[in-house]
Amino acid sequence: MSTTATNPDAEAAPAVTPEDADLLETVKRAAVELKRAEIPFALCGGWAVYARGGPRSEHDADFALVESDIPRALDVLQAAGFTVGDAAEDWLAKVWDGGNLVDLIFRLSGEPVTPETFDRVEPLEVGSVMMPVLGATDLVVTKLLTYRDHYADFSTGLPMVRALREQVDWPAVRERTAHSPFAEAFLLLVD
Repeated sequence: MSTTATNPDAEAAPAVTPEDADLLETVKRAAVELKRAEIPFALCGGWAVYARGGPRSEHDADFALVESDIPRALDVLQAAGFTVGDAAEDWLAKVWDGGNLVDLIFRLSGEPVTPETFDRVEPLEVGSVMMPVLGATDLVVTKLLTYRDHYADFSTGLPMVRALREQVDWPAVRERTAHSPFAEAFLLLVD
């Protein structure tokens, strides 16, 4: 039953808020520019989860690229009107589209993005743009490997795993995260 049926004064929540719609436009613009330049990439992070049926990202857009492609990607995006930002981290580069942040990630949770990473992507429509999206198994592995001594808030991964559970190769997740006691604990919880 909808909220409006029980409370005539309440409005149904929009599928995409105006703020999310603005960030979705940034995702689409960045993807189109990378595709035009023929730079291999994959949408990753929260917007990749969204593209696969999960909750949408609320704070930035993430793209996985091979490290050697980062300088060219920065040039392409800057020529398209994005502003190159400073990244304190040594595993990504940052660009801004107005107030929207785009991370160009070349190491996903410590694992380098390689041409083989792109063998596991799937073209999906995001908004109205077809783009390569990181596989569900890779998304879960990447998320689980972010958990560490000072960051182990499993509640951040539960909505994603619930939404993607049928798309994930769980034996591969266990194998690829076997070295992480935090991943082991998370997997025990979701079992």
